[in-house]
Amino acid sequence: FRPAILLPLVTAVVLSHPSTALTAEPVNWHTDYNVARKEAADKGLPLCIVIGTDNCFYCKKLEAGPFRDATIASQLTQNFVPLKIDAHREPNLAKSLKVQLYPTIVLAGPDGKIHAFVEGYLDTARLNDQFKRTITAITTTDWAARDFELATRSLAGGDYPRAVSLLKGISREAADKPIGAKSKIILEDIERLGAGRIARAKALEQQGFTQEAVDVLAEAVKSYAGTQTASDAATLLTGLAAKPDTQERIRQRASRDLLATAREAFRDNRFCDCLETCERLSTAYAESPEGKEAIALIGEVKGNPERLAKACEQMNKRTADLYMALADSWSQKGQVAEAVSCLEKVMRLYPNTRHSELAQVQIHKLRANGTTTTTSGIKR
Repeated sequence: FRPAILLPLVTAVVLSHPSTALTAEPVNWHTDYNVARKEAADKGLPLCIVIGTDNCFYCKKLEAGPFRDATIASQLTQNFVPLKIDAHREPNLAKSLKVQLYPTIVLAGPDGKIHAFVEGYLDTARLNDQFKRTITAITTTDWAARDFELATRSLAGGDYPRAVSLLKGISREAADKPIGAKSKIILEDIERLGAGRIARAKALEQQGFTQEAVDVLAEAVKSYAGTQTASDAATLLTGLAAKPDTQERIRQRASRDLLATAREAFRDNRFCDCLETCERLSTAYAESPEGKEAIALIGEVKGNPERLAKACEQMNKRTADLYMALADSWSQKGQVAEAVSCLEKVMRLYPNTRHSELAQVQIHKLRANGTTTTTSGIKR
């Protein structure tokens, strides 16, 4: 039986032989378990823990051979946090790791998860292979690192649905790596945030603020798409929306929102938009106070020649924009004749306008090119 996770940080002072590796980059062995664990976690590097004793023959052989090899030393220096422990000086630590033979090499991830437990002496080639397998097992792949960075940015920007999608992929495809575990933790945090929204919606509904509860649930469905929270919120929202009193409140809210939109358009002299909104309001909510006020607003626009003229001008501009877009669409499909027909209609309906000038320029381009399939020159 071997432990799956290293011990938590403990107070320990461990002594060992200093490394005298004859390499260009000698190994700087840690001798303090706490310090090594913290450095591994901070840097995201695996731990290489060598447990031995002063009078161990194979410990000395390991020290004099593989640990002095340039490749092994480079691995330890660049890809691991190396730690040596003297079992006689730290018997409790050696015992907790179930060490029975010396030397024993424990290779663990930055999260403390043990990936290899090697008893006895290994030559340079086999030790290097073991190092490579451990690094491969815990190293974050390029795609996972990239997606995690994108997920982090999405979270910072409040784009939870994109972050959730990316994190789910990482936690599924890289479940055995630290980045997969970290992604899972973040997903759990997001679920807790969403659960708080649902709790707030339930509290509002109990207090009689049904419309507010509906708004909170609708926002949760949108903001936490892809989570269990969004699914739960959608279920609750469906149940609330089915209640007759809720439907009436939603209807009242919609009529108020439409009226506010119409009033704003009227204040901004967007009389065409005002008329369209008021007509929708007076048709769908004719018996409501908002519907009646919409009818009054329609009268204020149509009963004033200046306002009505402005509305017609705005409608003409909108129609001209649509014809120009239609001409562009025909042209992109290679239907030059149809595109020219639309542009000529703009010239007839809206003479002496900016749209008419643009249409004339575009007609010349289309006729000059003959089979031109794009009208990217059109400016709206």
